[in-house]
Amino acid sequence: MAGFQLEGATSWSVRNARLLGSAAGIAYSSPEVCQQWARNHGFSDFAFLSVADTQAFVARNPEILLVAFRGTEPNQAADWLTDAKCRHLPWDHPKGRVHEGFYQSLKSVWPASGAAGSLPKLLADRGNRKVWITGHSLGGALAEVCAAQAFFVAKVPVEGVYTFGQPRVGDSEFATEVNQKLGSRIFHVINDRDIVPRVPLFGMRFRHYGRRVFFTHDGKREEGSSAIESFKGALNLARLAWDLDLVDASVRHEARLLVTSFLSDLFHTGASQEKLDRLLHDLEQAILERSKALLRAGTEKVTDHSMQDSYLPLFAQG
Repeated sequence: MAGFQLEGATSWSVRNARLLGSAAGIAYSSPEVCQQWARNHGFSDFAFLSVADTQAFVARNPEILLVAFRGTEPNQAADWLTDAKCRHLPWDHPKGRVHEGFYQSLKSVWPASGAAGSLPKLLADRGNRKVWITGHSLGGALAEVCAAQAFFVAKVPVEGVYTFGQPRVGDSEFATEVNQKLGSRIFHVINDRDIVPRVPLFGMRFRHYGRRVFFTHDGKREEGSSAIESFKGALNLARLAWDLDLVDASVRHEARLLVTSFLSDLFHTGASQEKLDRLLHDLEQAILERSKALLRAGTEKVTDHSMQDSYLPLFAQG
């Protein structure tokens, strides 16, 4: 029987990514398959949570309490980008606002009463176990919001968070609050052309935070330090769409013309915040329109987004 032993939470670990990525991937399966996976990895206690469209499992061994959230059903993915779902919502902490759709999904398995078998009750009964949280796609967004809810609201220490292909979840104030306390323990992994981490848009006042681990097209890893996403970082993430198949040929051509003109203008007149804002806005709008079309087709159509085919192979060695 294989064990589930994780390494230190404040530095990147291929082993952690492989094991937690495996949990995030198996979370798409039936409760029976998830429970068998947990047994195979040495977890004696298991609970499967399913309320409305939110699913997760909680597994415990003597040292670890693992929470793994299921990702998005393909026909629901485009909901991330609707105006109603992208509103900024207050949460159970006075600082910052979060993505309404993601927070409501978490709250469906986080009842205020903390009833037996609920996620807050399972976390409260952790004993001396270290809490690790993971998820892919929407599951990654729920993992991030869960970590914040656990730490700031339930006062549960969070050992580490690994997410894969995760969309942005909160505004700048939320990102600052979480990053100050947990940023060094949060790793959000982005695989090359995966469009999901590029939405909701930076220009819509959503921010990544924690430690970005980016894998290039040839599998090279680029790791950043714990930080709140900056304008420059968002611009670079949007820029990576230009030559890739995140957008179709006509949009790529328009983006190249836009950037060429913009850079020429900068060279002669210098940068201004207004020009930078315009560039990011136009690039993000191109990405937004293509994102909606791709997500409506189903997340399996999004290049480099699959947990099994795109993310897990990155950690197969090492």
